Amino acid sequence: MEKIDSKQNLLLIIGGFSITGTIVNAFLSSAKFIYSLGQSLGSSIRRIGSKNICQL
Repeated sequence: MEKIDSKQNLLLIIGGFSITGTIVNAFLSSAKFIYSLGQSLGSSIRRIGSKNICQL
């Protein structure tokens, strides 16, 4: 690790966190997946409760 010797060098440091399209897309995709999983689970519970199950 180098020692920073002046305030001018501090201004040259670039770093941190930025929100990119990839991160937003990943969050939206996971939210859609969780929503569809909830829909499927709710539909299954409703169909089992009403005894409306497809015969194999």
